[in-house]
Amino acid sequence: MTVQNNDYTPKKFQLLLLKRVYENGTEEYKETTDLVATPVTFTLHGGKTQLIRLALKNTQNFSTREKDYRIILRELPRRVKLENSVTSTVNLVVQHSIPITISR
Repeated sequence: MTVQNNDYTPKKFQLLLLKRVYENGTEEYKETTDLVATPVTFTLHGGKTQLIRLALKNTQNFSTREKDYRIILRELPRRVKLENSVTSTVNLVVQHSIPITISR
């Protein structure tokens, strides 16, 4: 997976790996160790790209059933230094939830 920063300022990102589970008839996503991603956190400077590598950890014990996961790519808020107390800013951060289905 490739992430690109089209802005001119650096941005920090964090990855979370979640697995879809059903508990008491409801669908939930819980953190998982089935998948490995690298890098988990990174800073992406303006105009640059970052390759994110994903791998399934234990393929021998993987059942024939499909398993559903989500990769959460979360932009972390950046610290803004204000020059005077009259000025205020609002910074928006983005979170992407990317579905992945793995089957044999």
